Amino acid sequence: MTTTYELPTWAALPARADEGFDRLARTVAERLRVPRALVVLVSKGGQVFPGAHGVPEPWASRRSMPLSNSMSQRVAATGSPLVLRDARVDPELGDGAAVRELGVVAYAGMPMWDVLGRPTGVLCAVDTAPRDWTGPDLAVLRGLAEEGSRQLQVRAVELAESEARATAVRDAAAARVAAAAARHAFVEAEAEADRTRLVARLGEALLTVDTLAELLRCVDRDLRSPLGATAALLGIAEGNRADVRVWAVTPGGLPSPEQVAVHRLTDPHPLTVAMRERRLVPVGTPEEGASPGAGLPARTETALAVPLLLGQHTSEAGLLVAWAQRRELDPALLAVAGDLGRHVGHALDRVLLRQQRLRLTQLRNSA
Repeated sequence: MTTTYELPTWAALPARADEGFDRLARTVAERLRVPRALVVLVSKGGQVFPGAHGVPEPWASRRSMPLSNSMSQRVAATGSPLVLRDARVDPELGDGAAVRELGVVAYAGMPMWDVLGRPTGVLCAVDTAPRDWTGPDLAVLRGLAEEGSRQLQVRAVELAESEARATAVRDAAAARVAAAAARHAFVEAEAEADRTRLVARLGEALLTVDTLAELLRCVDRDLRSPLGATAALLGIAEGNRADVRVWAVTPGGLPSPEQVAVHRLTDPHPLTVAMRERRLVPVGTPEEGASPGAGLPARTETALAVPLLLGQHTSEAGLLVAWAQRRELDPALLAVAGDLGRHVGHALDRVLLRQQRLRLTQLRNSA
């Protein structure tokens, strides 16, 4: 019983020359000593020739042809080779476009298979005079068709990846256009949406954080950078200690796990004040009327210290975000800073608890 395959809706590759398939067609022509060879991909929409050798114009440039009287369609529909000594005497194909316009007389076509095991491609050897195809001829063509199948599968997957990427790019571009339109009509609403997305993105990114180094990288990538800040400081006073260890996050390199400073929890530094009093502490804003003091990142004009509330670990922590220019810390930004501090606090809570668990495990194992 002959198997019948349904043609795909679209060809696996577009109607344009493909260097690899052109080379395959040229190999067929050279090894079988035929004037023409084709790599044909068949779909419901027609047939395309990503590989061609010796094909006359305009088909060499068009690289496509309707399905009417297509020889390759028969191969793709059945998955079986088609071998014709003289296509002109075939009752179905003798008056077809391939015979009339491509000069096909002798034809040998082997199926090429896609990744799902469907014969969507055909490797054809074409002679312009009647020819008795020998067993060795067909063995060579079959072997090259197997090579073409592997090439087709790789190229089809590459094209699918490219199309998926292009779709993503188009969707992203459409999203940017939509966002721009929304900003034009509802500037304040879009600004609020941006802040909400920032908090959501940071919250999602922090869910997988396990170490202090990962936390610092996340603060750099998903908090400092989106806010346009030039630096950030993370302060931690573990347990009942009065010492506040400080780590820095600055652009231009990976955050270092080495601390950059140590303060006392009772110091007047904005970071320690925010930790001690558990409130937002703005610095250097027009409302404050004060200039940034010592202990802040270089070139700081505006800063905001945020307390990090830890739910489980008995420590105090805070985050200071610094800008190199004057920045208005409006109520919306202060609100989003509080939300950001909550998410960073949750992540730091887990990091400190994990460190504590590892220390306890090491002590137990060494006992």
